[in-house]
Amino acid sequence: MSLAGPFPRVFVSLGIFLGVFLGIEASATAQPKGEGPPPLAPDALGCVDSRTLPKLPGCRIDNCEKKDSDRRDVAVKEDEHGQAVTSAIEGDSRSVMYECNEGAKPKGIMYQASAALRAAGFEVPYLFSDEEGGLTARKGDTWVTIESASHYYTVVETTVTAPEWESINDAASMAEALEKYGRVPLYGIHFLTGRADLAPESVIALRELAIMMDDNPDWNIRVEGHTDNIGTKAANSILSLQRASAVAAYLAGRGIKRVRVTPMGMADAHPMAQNDTEAGRAKNRRIEIVKLPAP
Repeated sequence: MSLAGPFPRVFVSLGIFLGVFLGIEASATAQPKGEGPPPLAPDALGCVDSRTLPKLPGCRIDNCEKKDSDRRDVAVKEDEHGQAVTSAIEGDSRSVMYECNEGAKPKGIMYQASAALRAAGFEVPYLFSDEEGGLTARKGDTWVTIESASHYYTVVETTVTAPEWESINDAASMAEALEKYGRVPLYGIHFLTGRADLAPESVIALRELAIMMDDNPDWNIRVEGHTDNIGTKAANSILSLQRASAVAAYLAGRGIKRVRVTPMGMADAHPMAQNDTEAGRAKNRRIEIVKLPAP
């Protein structure tokens, strides 16, 4: 049968009509496409991004502030009840507040921040994230605290002021210094000249060090031996390790498990002062205790 004639034209016209009708109907019932979050405003004028934690993706600098000799309490761990334990730090601080897209949440902000800081070599002794978030990180003399609520977070960088190390001679002040600075030189520990034998007067500082370790059973430390630059590098490396090992042996004799104490010889690689005077060399000859990150 031939399809020539008017029928094909009617069929095509009906198809066009149905297509147009269905197209209109589909557009009327379709859900509107999401437009996404509105664009953020530019960074606040006069503010510079954080050096330790540059702004996270999808965020902007909202405001900033600098303080000299700023003293603040920072969370350094949780107690057995899950409550934050704080320690006071003091130094020059710089804070930057960030605003993120409205979909950002404190949990996500804390996760990204902690991962970035750990990758940069920071220890993160305290981390809390829920409807709000808080974080404390430390590397050397630099402390970073972060607080987050809603889609905002604030980064505070503090460069702590070193104390008078010679005044730290009891268990409580040793622990406080380790919490604040991560390390503490113990100038109360002495050795016989050119040898690794502990001088008798060292027993006072050593006893306090053992008490500190007993008071903080979850801490592991590195005992570093440091020398001045008199003598050869090879001889100083050996001597500094022997002296660190002597301190570790004393702690073991006081019941501190050896796995908690790692001796290391640093020779003259990290001086505290210039080696061109006897006073400077005396500062450089030292035992230094370093708090190790929790395993």
